[in-house]
Amino acid sequence: MAANSPLITDDAMTNLDFSPKFDVTHWPLGVEKYLAQTEKPLHRAILKNYLRHLLLEVSGYWDQIIVPELTIAEPLYRVGDKGVVEVLKGKAAVEDFYRETYEARINVMGARTMNMCVEDFGVTTEAYWAHVVPGEYLRQQDHDVDADPDAHYLMNYNIFQIFAYTSDAKLIGERIYVDSASYTYEKLAPEDVVTPEQARQELAPILARATLD
Repeated sequence: MAANSPLITDDAMTNLDFSPKFDVTHWPLGVEKYLAQTEKPLHRAILKNYLRHLLLEVSGYWDQIIVPELTIAEPLYRVGDKGVVEVLKGKAAVEDFYRETYEARINVMGARTMNMCVEDFGVTTEAYWAHVVPGEYLRQQDHDVDADPDAHYLMNYNIFQIFAYTSDAKLIGERIYVDSASYTYEKLAPEDVVTPEQARQELAPILARATLD
């Protein structure tokens, strides 16, 4: 997703196309560019599924992700963070994961920069990730963070993800591993907060064209 260039540090994620301010459209527009350069039919089908999935998730359409058009009947997720791996097996468990994210109003997220590749097995990404989260949520989830409960924060971290697909480009499951030592927090000015409602509106044109055809 980013042009190759000499690395200036020992961290491969620091020298890519980094968005200094969080933009909820930055990630999906990057995936669209990657898709435009992809020729193999299976790889294109996988990327179209991946793109639609991520747009539905960030737009808050959590109940439209684990559907036959996109996902197998019994998906399996493994989510590793802070020394704990949560295993989610089956439609109900995975849907609960997305629903709870939506209900907590932490579904506004995306890669600020990302390495990405697609192969026959699926999609692999390494990203510098960001979540827009309410301060009250941070206070509840991480007692080491002295967050203002009335503010919003950008929660940043490095993440490695593998999305596995069938030979007809249906999602089998995800393996998500967070670098727990990489967390940083930025208090957002009110004008820089992207709410779930704003994200849905900004992503609507991209979602409208993100079909599986």
